[in-house]
Amino acid sequence: MSDRTNILLVDDDVRNLDVLESILTSPDYRLYRARTADEALMTMIHNEFAVIILDIHMPDLNGLELAHLIKQRKKTQYVPIIFLTAYYQEDNDILQGYGVGAVDYLSKPVNPLILTSKVEVFVDLFRKTRALATMNREMEGEILQQMERLKASLAEKETLLKEIHHRVKNNLQIICSLISLQASKIGDQAQQSLFQDTCDRIRSMALVHEKLYQSKDLGRVELAEYTSQLMNDILRSNGTVAEKVQLRLELEPVLLPVDVAIPCGLILNELTTNALKHAFHDRPSGEISVQLRATPEEIVQVDFRDNGTGFPHHVDWRSPNTLGLQLVHMLTDQLHGKMDIQNGQGANYRLTFARLSGAREATQN
Repeated sequence: MSDRTNILLVDDDVRNLDVLESILTSPDYRLYRARTADEALMTMIHNEFAVIILDIHMPDLNGLELAHLIKQRKKTQYVPIIFLTAYYQEDNDILQGYGVGAVDYLSKPVNPLILTSKVEVFVDLFRKTRALATMNREMEGEILQQMERLKASLAEKETLLKEIHHRVKNNLQIICSLISLQASKIGDQAQQSLFQDTCDRIRSMALVHEKLYQSKDLGRVELAEYTSQLMNDILRSNGTVAEKVQLRLELEPVLLPVDVAIPCGLILNELTTNALKHAFHDRPSGEISVQLRATPEEIVQVDFRDNGTGFPHHVDWRSPNTLGLQLVHMLTDQLHGKMDIQNGQGANYRLTFARLSGAREATQN
């Protein structure tokens, strides 16, 4: 029977082995006999045992020394050992036996009922331990399979999400191209400028999706990299107006959720286009600088400065009448942020907001 449990009997006296075997003979057990320490060790190399019944007093290597060797081997260190002795009164032997790892101690002649009951306990423990080990292996296999399925599912979803970002970016570019085509048919310069502003806003949103498509992190945008590309794209799209403007960027790496990065990019777009339109009239050159940093308290700070004519004093920043500045107000509120404006040698804008703001913050609360 393949489910029989192995028990090792070790005694130098054949008669003692016969007695043990007669007591423990059962269809559930496979009994192995050994008369010396060498025989016992050789038997344990090829078999796994639920319990070892070991006589203490044997020639050559005694039971205590053999038990010490058994406990030193990794394969057998946890096999329970029941010591047998005809000299139960020797307390020193008993203490030594427990010291080398014995789990029990019986005296000769052996009481059959006591021996049988003790062996049954260790056999039951052995079988349950093996069953538990088998269950653990099966569970580990199932967990590994489930992890592989989850990895495959995640990779599939990442591919799909990248494709969505790619298509959103392409669709936004198509919309921008259609608007530009329509604008080219309008002779009024002011109307064309409005169409150009709309295209710039669309491009700032498309750039977020382009960055997400290119990134390994499909939920967050690296704001420093995004800001650098956005500012340069805006200047290039404004042609001769922007040729005399020098751009200075001091940007620290800041990762933002996509629902925070988009309004932040739109604010930068509005401030930049507004500066290019109004800040450098009748000036041979100008400068726009953007600084970006995040505090340890997870507050993001964006400083936008130009050295132009400054913010008009007659315009109330809190109640602007231009679409661009109204958008800046609305987007700042969307970020649950704050916009401070100072006039000096040009206009200075400071936008501050929590790294997790807007829709993401509302979801968490």
